[in-house]
Amino acid sequence: MTNFPLNQWTKEVPWIDRPDADVDSFLRENKVEANFDIREKLLFWQQNGFVIFENAVDSALLDDFEAEIDFIRSNSHDRNISIELQGKQTYTRAVPAEKLNDPGVKFNHLHTVSRKAAEVSLALPVSQFLGIVFESPATVTQSLTFWRGSQQPLHIDYPFVNRQKRLAYVAASWIPLEDISPDSGPLEYYPGAHKIAISGFFDWGNGDIVKGAEAMQNSMEFAKFLEDRVVSAGIRPVVFCPKRGDILVWHGNLPHSGTRIKDPTLTRKSYVTHYTSLADYPDTWKIPEEQWARRAVALNKGYAFQFPWTNMADTLPSWSANQN
Repeated sequence: MTNFPLNQWTKEVPWIDRPDADVDSFLRENKVEANFDIREKLLFWQQNGFVIFENAVDSALLDDFEAEIDFIRSNSHDRNISIELQGKQTYTRAVPAEKLNDPGVKFNHLHTVSRKAAEVSLALPVSQFLGIVFESPATVTQSLTFWRGSQQPLHIDYPFVNRQKRLAYVAASWIPLEDISPDSGPLEYYPGAHKIAISGFFDWGNGDIVKGAEAMQNSMEFAKFLEDRVVSAGIRPVVFCPKRGDILVWHGNLPHSGTRIKDPTLTRKSYVTHYTSLADYPDTWKIPEEQWARRAVALNKGYAFQFPWTNMADTLPSWSANQN
């Protein structure tokens, strides 16, 4: 059975992606508040599928978050933190501590156990911007913490990140935890390729546009499909080598990849968050509102929730310190 046929994307998209979208009309008709030039950012997003906020995350907050990452790495068997290792999902207790240094290792969903991670996800410009794009508070669905470059093939997010109620209501942010070297395997993206006329829709099998359990094609075939589309459109990639605390926010249909690591001695410490709107947050992930005070972070009009199955024994010092 096809879970996500093509019309699951096209039937309802954020206002800015609709054919008749007019930024000036939207701003006249809606009261929006932002600490940046919202008109400029919305127009740029509409045309290019991404925006950048420079020096947008407080350095002290990043210090605190890095301290918690180091805490995990030094005490990896004390808490059962979800990780991806060599493309497989596992937990910190199940692997030797030295394996956490391998390329491509990801800590999954630290926003559910680290208050500092949740606060980084909900940095002011991201929460403000995506709240306007979604017309509903930006809400974290997933976070990925990298120590080194991912070298991930070209892809777009929604075929893999699709638990939100409306498929098109997805976006992401990428925040470096250190200045990024061009030799460390930085992120690259294709400006403007978020437009459906350019990206097209990849058929994973039986007309399904997301990668489900019964997908008939693989991620490398998807990458080749996207490469052909961007080459045909004459779009060249931009390699992102930001400074610590900059933020790249991108559209859920923007092609991007992790480039080759040229110097394996270099780290590429970074933090990725995927978002949907509060209105589109999955019902099965919701926690009772009376638990929000101890199991959620509400910041800058955005939200990060623990999963219902989060074990409070696995939370990190910053989360535990908030409990009274």
